[in-house]
Amino acid sequence: MKLKYPSKGVVMMFTGVLIVPWLDGFAKLLGQTLPVLEVAWARFVFQFLLILPIAMFRLKTNIIKISHWKLQITRGSFLVLASSLFFASLRTMQIADAIAIFFIHPLLTILIAPIILKEKIKLVNLLIAFFGFSGALLIIRPGMEHFDWNSLYALGTGFCFSGYVLMGRRLAGQGSPLQALLITGFVGTLILSFLQPTVWITPQDLQWVWMGAMGLIGLVGHYFIIKALEHAPASRLAPLGYFEIIGSILVGLIIFKDLPDLISMLGIIIITLSGLYISKI
Repeated sequence: MKLKYPSKGVVMMFTGVLIVPWLDGFAKLLGQTLPVLEVAWARFVFQFLLILPIAMFRLKTNIIKISHWKLQITRGSFLVLASSLFFASLRTMQIADAIAIFFIHPLLTILIAPIILKEKIKLVNLLIAFFGFSGALLIIRPGMEHFDWNSLYALGTGFCFSGYVLMGRRLAGQGSPLQALLITGFVGTLILSFLQPTVWITPQDLQWVWMGAMGLIGLVGHYFIIKALEHAPASRLAPLGYFEIIGSILVGLIIFKDLPDLISMLGIIIITLSGLYISKI
């Protein structure tokens, strides 16, 4: 019997989602001594500076041909807010727990899409969304001794990223993915640069290296994800995004010696299974 190997798109997507959590690892390291908004600024500015020459080479004159720029700015703003809230959650939360709560965003999109995009929602998908949210509650555990207020930042990240996804749906087919990455990078750099005078703490030598690493990891990870979408349909690749949770567990274990407890692992499993169902894997 001839072995069937994964497609090129699947391999690239899998690679991308395992690379991206390392960005969160460096963000958590930086967040111990630097303001959250400064860490978020570094994430956007270094990625923007790295992707700009690539975009200029690939897009040439199309780089300035931007359609629906108001929606593009809105989408970028959602990502800026999502990144800032997520980095805030990492100050005290384990990376895997924060990522798992963040991954309720596909379930939140199911709930919000009928309001924003007038999409119809099936009752079973509504029930699965609430089931997935119960997984997030197992990690957050409000009112219990384990409760961490920073987990609400991770929850807010999910809501903001749902807005980012919904804006992406509105902009579907408008420009290339590379242009979208460039615009969001520019928006993040612009917005957060204005805020730096109020929070800035000059990074030390190693911290500059970690900042550059965030930009490089973000660029490489998202490059693999963009290339994956050129070789396979999004509907097939979307469920693989949940492997980012596994990558986050590995990063947390390797860098911080963290491992989610049994209740959090149950919550992670519930969120993952709910998301996989919604993705129709």
